[in-house]
Amino acid sequence: MGTLAPSISPGIVEEQAVERQLVPEQQVAVEAGSASDTQGNENLDEGQTSSQVEQAAASESEIDEQVAAFMAQHAAEIAEEAGKPFQPLGGVEALESSDLVASQSEIVTNKPSPGAAAAAVHAARPYHPRMDEGSKRDSTLQKIGKLDIKGRIQLAMKGSKEERSILIRDGTKIVALAVLDSPKITDGEVEGFASQKNVLEAVLRGIPMKRRFAKHYPIVRNLVFNPRTPLDLSLGLMKNLLVSDLRNLSSNKEVSDTIRKLAMKMVKQKLDPTKRTD
Repeated sequence: MGTLAPSISPGIVEEQAVERQLVPEQQVAVEAGSASDTQGNENLDEGQTSSQVEQAAASESEIDEQVAAFMAQHAAEIAEEAGKPFQPLGGVEALESSDLVASQSEIVTNKPSPGAAAAAVHAARPYHPRMDEGSKRDSTLQKIGKLDIKGRIQLAMKGSKEERSILIRDGTKIVALAVLDSPKITDGEVEGFASQKNVLEAVLRGIPMKRRFAKHYPIVRNLVFNPRTPLDLSLGLMKNLLVSDLRNLSSNKEVSDTIRKLAMKMVKQKLDPTKRTD
């Protein structure tokens, strides 16, 4: 007997034909939905970007208000120092040499393995990043040199980290102090300022006057270890030092003999609170 082919009812055939006709329509609907989602995401991104721009504008507005408040508060001093040009403590050469030391320190800290260093020699040879950095530094110094006292104050409070690192050494006190009032300044920057010798005493005194910096231990420690810090300020801050730092301070030849002797006395007292030393 021959094999009989399965019979398919006309109703089923019609249903399959309808399904085949619906597939392209459904696909179009899915694609339309996907396009709608994409447009929605683009609108969301535009909304986020707009929000970020508004926040940045609000931040700039707040900084402008702080600059205006600083100017008003120190109006008399600004008027008195109006004619003073930019003169960094230690001279421009001191700025450049300190940058070179910092750059070399970074290279030592981030020193690559011998294999990686050898592999990078050929690629690095055509470039001169130090020269580029020097040119940029010269450009910044020229820019600052053209500004009057009000322009330097604004730059101190609104400028970049590099500009603050230069203006903190301005021989005009009110400009250097404006750096400490910058809303953009970081604790790490002030740690460096606290250990610098080419800054005004007014700057070193001004650092712990701000509660935010006075609560930051590395800043306090750097001030005490800085031989440039006024003696009375160092003596007042020593009580906050840890025993290990006091011990190091007692043998530090750069600070005054008064500081070293007091540091040793405090070490003994902290190790044995019941013991009294003369």
